[in-house]
Amino acid sequence: MERARELIRPYTSRDDVVGVYMVGSATRPYRDELSDYDFEVIVTDKGYNALTDDEKHVFVIDDGPPRRVDHEFYLRPLAEFRSLVSSAHDLFHGPYQHAEILHDPDGVLTEVVTQLAQLPQDVRSSRMTIHYLEALEAIGRIKKLRYRQGNDDVSEFGIRLLAGETVRAVTKLIFLQRGCWPPVRHWTQQELALVDGADRLEAAMVAVMRDPATSACDRLMELINEWLTDCGETFHKDVNRLFHWAFLTEDGKRSFEVWGGR
Repeated sequence: MERARELIRPYTSRDDVVGVYMVGSATRPYRDELSDYDFEVIVTDKGYNALTDDEKHVFVIDDGPPRRVDHEFYLRPLAEFRSLVSSAHDLFHGPYQHAEILHDPDGVLTEVVTQLAQLPQDVRSSRMTIHYLEALEAIGRIKKLRYRQGNDDVSEFGIRLLAGETVRAVTKLIFLQRGCWPPVRHWTQQELALVDGADRLEAAMVAVMRDPATSACDRLMELINEWLTDCGETFHKDVNRLFHWAFLTEDGKRSFEVWGGR
């Protein structure tokens, strides 16, 4: 953290800078020798408009070995930063759950980061339903394709894509159940390792990715249902009601449009 504060020093004395925070693996316990420092600098709208493109994104390369980005600064205007609160992209919420605020003289960043990190209960409930149905449908389609495997027009490529969709939906479901925004894809495995009780599900997901056989898919769905029940959830016990909500009600249609297939 001392090095991070040293790196941001050129920005903390500028009048147009509202604050600076750090996101990414540098804020998590799995940081390693390849991790860089990801800083975001929030500037006034007027100050941002006066910047050149080269000033808006600054990164420093460490030639290594291995060659990597050592640190980077991404500058964002205050109005845009505040607007992220209403975004439906996990990228604009998940990282802020662990953001380290390094410079915030007026408390502006603290307020916005808190809002970005918070997962509203209605979003949590809707998304859990949507992603559960995504996993259920993807597994159903894998099984159909396996049944038709003898046909020339059925390829392994489609099955593998569906396996990836299944795993992505299940991982989102796990984090949402814990009251968290899902993490970015490239850190999902590391974040899963920090979730108590997710190891059996992770093993079953890996099995489906390696070989999306019908038995592996059925086992994963069985474990998902058991895990949800153990967590005290009940929404998954009436699948017909879930499909009715998702495809026949205005709330369900809207939720599917916002959160489905993302």
